[in-house]
Parts: sequence; structure tokens; C-alpha cells
Amino acid sequence: MSNKTVIELENINKIYQTGKNELQVLFDICLQIYEGDFISIVGPSGSGKTTLLNIMACLDRPTSGRYLLGGKNVKSKSNDDLSKLRNKSIGFIFQSFNLISRHTAIENVQMPLQYSDVINKKERAQKALECLELVDLTNRAKHHPNELSGGQQQRVAIARSLINNPDIILADEPTGNLDSKTSKDIIDLLKKLHESGKTIIIITHDESIAKEAMDTIRIKDGRII
Repeated sequence: MSNKTVIELENINKIYQTGKNELQVLFDICLQIYEGDFISIVGPSGSGKTTLLNIMACLDRPTSGRYLLGGKNVKSKSNDDLSKLRNKSIGFIFQSFNLISRHTAIENVQMPLQYSDVINKKERAQKALECLELVDLTNRAKHHPNELSGGQQQRVAIARSLINNPDIILADEPTGNLDSKTSKDIIDLLKKLHESGKTIIIITHDESIAKEAMDTIRIKDGRII
């Protein structure tokens, strides 16, 4: 861990409008994540942890408060600029894998590069293959998601999160749909990525997974406790 702050949240609140009613799910969240951290965020269902992760991933915006990503205030950024910043800085791993069924593993891994005019089709395929090699899955490059196990699908999702070489990996319940042995394999892989210099933040409700991180942040009823 270094003393360089990569994520800084100051008094973050999130309120959803549900018809005529308001539902507040985050209350004055203050949080600093440093370069090289490996953090788990733990809380019961409905505690606001996924909303918090979505804000950190620039997939959602806070209702109020200040969010600095790599020292840049995201509030002032347009959706396009936010998308570019997210694509460059953050790799996101979903619990449900979010793979496109009609695409092969290597095609799924390439998806974040599809709007890039910097590299050509051949170079995109080569980069995707290199990412699949990092997760030990080159032998399944031409397989579709329905031909892969849950653990293999999550490895493809992790490879996809690495394609732009982001500094930060955010994982939302990355082992939630996996058995205990496969879960351990995925956590071991994330630990390897952390050792290579990535900042890792995991959302989980599983205490045994949370213990694998360097530090744990607990959230309940939208507040850090």
C-alpha cells in the first residue's frame, strides 16, 4: 500500500425517487482507498454496499457529496468523459458474470476495447488472449459461456476486467454464485492480481471471503459502522 489516494468519498449520500417517495440508501459515506489496498466491504442484503460500489465504479452518481477518482472530481464530468475514465481506471467484476451468450470467451474479453480506435482487430484479439492467459483459460478462448463452468465464466469476466490494464478492480460478490472450492480459486486469483500491483475492492456478505482482504469496511443501513 502507498500513501497515494486512488478513491476518495466525502459525505456521499444516495437517494432514489420511488414515485412520490424518496428512499435514501447511503448516508454521509466518507472513505479513502489507497493505491495497493485490498479491501472487502461487508454488509447484509439491502445495506447499500452494491450502491456504494456502483458509485465508486462510476456506474451511478451520488445525490450529494464529493467523489474523487484518481484525484479527479467525477461530478463535473459528462457521461462520455465518465465512461472513458471508468474504462481506463476501473475493471468491474459482476456476481452474475454479465457475459454475452452469443460471443466466445475471447470476444467477451475484448468487449471493453470495441470502441477503441487506437488498436486494430488483430491487436485486440492478442490483448484478449494475453488476459485469458493471466486467468489460465487460453484453452477455452473459443468456447461460449454456456460451454463453461461457473468458475470459468468468472475467470473470463476477470480477464475482461483486465483488458484495459486498470489500476483498480471492483468486484461485486465475485464468488456469490460459486461453490467453495471455485470461490477459493477466484480469491487466490484476485490476490495474485493484488500482488501484481492492482488495488482490489470486493463486496461480499461472506465473512470467510472478507478475511482474505487486508482490511474490512462494514456497512449497515447505508452507513459505515
